[in-house]
Amino acid sequence: MKPSRWRWVRAVLAALAGLAVLALLVWLVARNRTEDPRALLLLAALAALGGVVLTIWLVWRIAGPQVRVRHPHLWLLFAALAGVTLTALLAQLLIGPVVGTLPGEQVFLRAYLGMLAAVLSLAAGFALIGALSAPALPLAELGVPPRAVPYRLGVTLAVVGGLLVIPALLILVGAAVSREGVVGPLLPGGLLGAVAALYGLTAGGLLGLLTLRVGQVWRPALAGLVGAGLGGAACGLVFGLFGSPDLIRGGWGFLLLAALFVAAIHLAWGLGVRAALNRLLALGRRSGGRAVPVQAASRAQVNVVATLALLLLGGAAGPLRTLGDFLTTRRVNDDPPRAVRPLEAPACTEPQDPLERAVWRVTTRDGRPDLSCRHTVYPLLRIAEPSLPGLPGEPLEPPSPAAASGFDHVAGLVLTARREVLFTTMSWDEGPDSPGATLAHALARLYARVKANPAAYPDGLSVRLTLGNYPVVSILAWGAEVWDALHDLRAAGVPLSDPAHGWRVQLGNYAGTFPHSHAKLLVVDGQLLMAAGFNYDDQHYPTSHPSGRGIGLYDLALVVRGPAAQNGVGAFEDLWTRSKVVECPETPQAGRPHGGCRLGALGQHDPLPAARRALPQGGSRVFSLYRREGFTEADQAVAALLDTAQQEVMLLHIDFSMNVGCIIALLNPGLCTDHDRLPWMTALLGALERGVTVRLMTKSEGVEGIENRIALAYLQREMRRRGIPASRFEARGFPQPLHAKVTLVDRRMLVVGSMNLHYSSWTQGPLGLAEYDLATSDPARTREFRQLYDGFWAQAEAVTLPPFLTEVGAGQP
Repeated sequence: MKPSRWRWVRAVLAALAGLAVLALLVWLVARNRTEDPRALLLLAALAALGGVVLTIWLVWRIAGPQVRVRHPHLWLLFAALAGVTLTALLAQLLIGPVVGTLPGEQVFLRAYLGMLAAVLSLAAGFALIGALSAPALPLAELGVPPRAVPYRLGVTLAVVGGLLVIPALLILVGAAVSREGVVGPLLPGGLLGAVAALYGLTAGGLLGLLTLRVGQVWRPALAGLVGAGLGGAACGLVFGLFGSPDLIRGGWGFLLLAALFVAAIHLAWGLGVRAALNRLLALGRRSGGRAVPVQAASRAQVNVVATLALLLLGGAAGPLRTLGDFLTTRRVNDDPPRAVRPLEAPACTEPQDPLERAVWRVTTRDGRPDLSCRHTVYPLLRIAEPSLPGLPGEPLEPPSPAAASGFDHVAGLVLTARREVLFTTMSWDEGPDSPGATLAHALARLYARVKANPAAYPDGLSVRLTLGNYPVVSILAWGAEVWDALHDLRAAGVPLSDPAHGWRVQLGNYAGTFPHSHAKLLVVDGQLLMAAGFNYDDQHYPTSHPSGRGIGLYDLALVVRGPAAQNGVGAFEDLWTRSKVVECPETPQAGRPHGGCRLGALGQHDPLPAARRALPQGGSRVFSLYRREGFTEADQAVAALLDTAQQEVMLLHIDFSMNVGCIIALLNPGLCTDHDRLPWMTALLGALERGVTVRLMTKSEGVEGIENRIALAYLQREMRRRGIPASRFEARGFPQPLHAKVTLVDRRMLVVGSMNLHYSSWTQGPLGLAEYDLATSDPARTREFRQLYDGFWAQAEAVTLPPFLTEVGAGQP
């Protein structure tokens, strides 16, 4: 055997031996069943570092970095394949044990720690790629000590490979948002080229800083950008030609594509950087005063750059505790809600209409009282445009006509209170011209009325507000908006307590994290009830609003008066007893956060006899539909309605999704299967098979649009498989920003509220939010919604799905 070939064999054997020892070290660490995932990750990182150093040492005992190889492209490919093998090996050994240190309910925390383990695996793999690539690059001729070459290359690629995971994912998500899917037509157009170019530029620039003076760094940086970019673009073309979605059927297929991609871009990057460095050496050898001397990096520059780069890589785990706390699931009590027991209740007869009976059977299970009869149902409250006349109360007069919105009508409902106001929403925007300020000013006016005419409020007036503990990602905090609500109340002059007039305001924040509460409802005096889809968010303002923050985000609410309001009281009490109540000192304490206020104990049931009577108010049927973790009344009721549909279903929903796992359909549509179908989708398909026509207006752009298009593509494929005519289903994009969640079945049963056609509204566990809807068969309201729907339908355009998701046989097993 030729010496060069024998050296290759020994180098491969040495690499395999090093990888085996590394795997053994990590396996021994992973066997240590520590309950602290941070300790496990730290020990695994040390084991991986030791294993990588050992592997490098073993290989260089065979072919040291000072050896020039005849075929650098083969050495670069060898390094890439060894690094990919190490990454896959570490991921296999490490991710499971790290994730296994946490209970199954900690879905997001497990995902985060799994990602950190994946980043560690990638960093180790790229470190090995860099170190083993040393013979292919002329760094020693540039003045780098031969023994330092593999370590400088290892640091370079470890830092770049570990840190570019997140930007690469963001680029891929951006491609998905642009409608084409991760491995769709955008790949040949340069998506992989862009990702690879970013990698090449960063790696070339960092290697340059570890090798050359700043003035010459541009050469390897530019060469890396061009080389890796061309390699990535070539991969995109090849993957597009050979149908990469068909390869991604499971882990091995994805691993194969990843290995090919890494090998291609590393080969192109290495050859490009090698050419740039050789060119620099050639310029330094010119004669006759034309030479451009090589300016090697000083030891100080190398030390500073390497230290900063490694600190930057280590910084990925820096916010481990803060981000870990943010991602932790904190479950609330999931016992079923208390059955509502009003002091008075009408004797409702069993409904005869099939749709009413379908919902009635759900809402009266387990001995729950029937409070569905004898309601007055008011016109739909339209948040971003004028509502029809007839809503109770007088809307709060805005500062100017341009400032008018549906929030003024909600304030008008609050001002009708004589005993009690119960209000919950998920999120709250603060400020002098915000929706929260509008509600606060209504409460200030209500307080003034209580003081001016106590006789009209014989029991005083109790106000309880609770927010949904919405996660504020920008500051990694849960429920920070409760303090915004407190600020708005204080700014409006609303006291939290005035015993002399029987006035009391309590503010709470839902205690659960993953899931939180998404419910929006208002109950006034136990008689007036509103179920809404909108938050107290500036975006719901019309675009002409003086705040400049409105985008006309379209949404609706249903307002009723009658016995079902007691169901609303029950839903609110259930949320309240799972909310932490704000506790404040009698005098605000200057210099302390929130004036010394804090979140205290969970709320308590507040029986107020005068507001606990289920009084008949009209002749319409209304059903209260509530859901949260441990209670699925709303899920069952909506599915039962769709199961009963015979003619037409009209959907106005921002979301139209399968289960969360279907996001991987961006890799291959066939990975989104029947197992990912939510109950409402199953019921909708059954209705389509019975001959029911379905019209959908939804959001087809942005993040929600990704999931919606995936679900629409699945629905179309399943309709074809079942032989359902395509004419029975049509989807259009709503012609303005949409936030509504409204369903009309057979033109007779209308459902309005907060519940989306989304996994967050249809699953249990960390993703299952608390929701609240109202359903009514009131003819005037169903007719009003049909007119609204048909008007927007005429303006809406058909949702167009990318061929990647819809082509016949795409991703089929």
